[in-house]
Amino acid sequence: MNIPDIIFFILLLAAIIFYIIAAGKNKHFGSTVIAYLVLILVTSTLAVYMIKTGVRNNLFLFHIYTPIEYTILGLLYRNAVTGALLKKIITTSIPFFVVLSTVFSAFVQKPDENNSFITVIESLLILSWSLFYLREILLLQQVTHLHRFPMFWVCVGILFYFTGSLITEGMLNYLIKHSLPLARRVYSISYIFKYLLFILLMIGAWCQIAFKGA
Repeated sequence: MNIPDIIFFILLLAAIIFYIIAAGKNKHFGSTVIAYLVLILVTSTLAVYMIKTGVRNNLFLFHIYTPIEYTILGLLYRNAVTGALLKKIITTSIPFFVVLSTVFSAFVQKPDENNSFITVIESLLILSWSLFYLREILLLQQVTHLHRFPMFWVCVGILFYFTGSLITEGMLNYLIKHSLPLARRVYSISYIFKYLLFILLMIGAWCQIAFKGA
């Protein structure tokens, strides 16, 4: 593995450990975040293993990963928001996105292609739920100490990560066809957003431990 991948796995494992320690606080999002991190760990490990064993194309893994990722994060936000209408919209969007992902994998971008279209759609949806939730905790939930509120850091981490995903995935397929070296450089930028996600998630777990979810 190269250095960016090593850093990625170190931060990912550290985040999982943080949330396992924080799980005793029984916050509604704790187990969901752990499930999300484990999903990333399993998918990333399989992707690296397949490359190391000579499999040239592991992109089908991400066709499976993306709808599972959206389902987990959709459930995270459905449980976090308080508005009944927004809960219903997020709940409805989960099966819709799974079906859409299946259709795209079957007819638009096949499993041996980068599923950038569906990733862009996922990013837009998750960014929408993140912004709605931030608006809610700022205006409606009356959180007195925002920097001590674990879900705030979780949401900000997800917000930054999917902003980066929207930018990189939006350009990646085009760049792969026209300039592979440039595509590799753009993809390397995505590591920054992954690192930021794990660091902010760890801050959320630390708040849960230190401030008892204040």
